[in-house]
Amino acid sequence: MSSISLNSFLSTALSNSISELRTQIADRAQEATTGRQSDLISHLNGRIDHALLGDKALQDNADDQARIELRQIRLSLSENAMGSIRDLTEGLSLEMQSAIGIEDVERQQTVATQAREALSEVLSRLNVRHGERYLFSGDATATAPFQDADALLTDLQTIAAGAVDEADFAAQVQTYFDDPAGGFQTSFYQGTQTASDSDAVLSNQGAFSDMFMGLSLMALSAPGTAIPFAAVGTPAMDLALERLDRGRTLLVDVEAGIGIRQDSLQSELDLLGREKVLLTSSFQDLTGKDQYEAATQLKELEANLEASYLLTSRLSNLSLLNYLR
Repeated sequence: MSSISLNSFLSTALSNSISELRTQIADRAQEATTGRQSDLISHLNGRIDHALLGDKALQDNADDQARIELRQIRLSLSENAMGSIRDLTEGLSLEMQSAIGIEDVERQQTVATQAREALSEVLSRLNVRHGERYLFSGDATATAPFQDADALLTDLQTIAAGAVDEADFAAQVQTYFDDPAGGFQTSFYQGTQTASDSDAVLSNQGAFSDMFMGLSLMALSAPGTAIPFAAVGTPAMDLALERLDRGRTLLVDVEAGIGIRQDSLQSELDLLGREKVLLTSSFQDLTGKDQYEAATQLKELEANLEASYLLTSRLSNLSLLNYLR
């Protein structure tokens, strides 16, 4: 065999070796970065089904955690809404009772105005959305649960216009808010009466109807502009003060329910977190690659590649000299 043929053979062998070294370097670089075997099929040697099951379990765990975190966000928004409603209504009943007690007409006017503003703000808080989802509409998540404050006040003004006397007006107002067939449930509230979501806070319950009754009647009781049968000293005003206080008390129960669900979800999330640690460890045992070991192998392969390049260069020069001779 001539020297040129021998050199060609050696050059081809070196070229193949260099190509293989490059592939191995790429694999070791990937393993050093990810901590995972680059060729799982060869590494697992028939245990690929175990790895697939482990990967699915990890994905299911991640999906479950994501769902719980989404529920936590919604509950947190609901809790914030409840807190803001308490703040908006705090002291209004006491302020009105105090103003009535000392016959301070100007103060009564001020509190009536504050009640009107609070009514609008409370409705705004209960019409809150998370993304495109209304939180307080039950299953009617695409629909705002309530109309605006003007719609509610107009309903009460209509009732007053048709009432016979103060007692009749107060009775009709109670029917409007308390009767399942009353206007509050059938017209003013736009959501569903029940919710399939166990985390949902339905705003058609007593805590909210009581506050709406109290705030709306107080808003309509301003001296000089009070609608018939809703002025200070009427049964309707007494009802308003009583219901606003009761609604705020019931709201504490609503908040407590939200807190209980949040604690339960956090417990579930903690459990999933511990499960993830175990699943990750098991999956790593099947598919993992020690990154320090991979980095060491990478350095050795890079040194071998450099040596191969050097040998190829020398062989090329030698071939040229042989040819020139």
